[in-house]
Amino acid sequence: MRPSITLVAALLLAVVVAGCSAADTADASGDGLRVVATTTQVGSVAEELGGTAIELTVLLQPGVEAHDYEMTPADAAAVEDAGLIVRSGAGLESWLDDALATIGTDAVVVDLSDGVELREVDEGAPSDEGGGVDQHVDPHYWLSGPNAIQMVRNAKAALHDANPSDAAAFDERAEALIGRLEAADAQVRELIAEIPEGRRGIVTNHDALGYFIDEYGLRLVGSIFPNLDVSAEPSPRDLAELIETIRSEGVVAIFSESAVNPELARTVAAETDAQFVDEPVYTDSLGPPGSGADTLDGMLLHNARVIHDALAGG
Repeated sequence: MRPSITLVAALLLAVVVAGCSAADTADASGDGLRVVATTTQVGSVAEELGGTAIELTVLLQPGVEAHDYEMTPADAAAVEDAGLIVRSGAGLESWLDDALATIGTDAVVVDLSDGVELREVDEGAPSDEGGGVDQHVDPHYWLSGPNAIQMVRNAKAALHDANPSDAAAFDERAEALIGRLEAADAQVRELIAEIPEGRRGIVTNHDALGYFIDEYGLRLVGSIFPNLDVSAEPSPRDLAELIETIRSEGVVAIFSESAVNPELARTVAAETDAQFVDEPVYTDSLGPPGSGADTLDGMLLHNARVIHDALAGG
């Protein structure tokens, strides 16, 4: 998503007018490393590892898709004043490149997808050019336990480089989070193992669960929006073909995702024998505070339990 001319003007104004006041506020509140995180996943990791050694701004809020994000003047001021910017990467936040070029910053920018084996999506999929996502790469890599652990390691290295004096504390917190992720990964595997092979077909309202499906032995049957960008509406023919596939393969349930309107998925379920699962899975965003899905390990376990409860059978 590219900022509009109006937004670019607002960002420039934010740097001139709001930047100084933001810096004054930070100086008054402490001298921690100023960190900007793009998504809720990145923000959760940065907050856990950084603790009180950082002053954190998270750009995206729970329930907001990266495609839908528009930078505010306050966000622009935080970016301009940051010492470290951590991004999810894998082509997810192309809008950040535009913003950085407009605002200008001396911050170190770190991509937390480094070292992750990224999943290639169907090259025949419709173009995502308007949504800012590389149509050949699935950016939702955090939906695999091992990938989430790599994300934590990358964040730890970034914080080490930016603030060496607190390296020991970063190490301790990172090991604690990695331990939780390893435990969650093992529990997810146990839950999915309880689902009979013939009931492991997955249909969602957005093609974002690929890493989870590949990692834990499920099978993607299809998605309501057959593209990584939910602004690309499915055609009537697409929906008719998906409904036929759901019927012919005996799909048990259709899952909704927290950041995507569920009504079309609900309508498709009504045309088949599949159950529409009201409890959403979290893909583009972590859950809100108190949801149990507001950390990486909590999100993985939440998704596994929702899928298990719908597919394992009584």
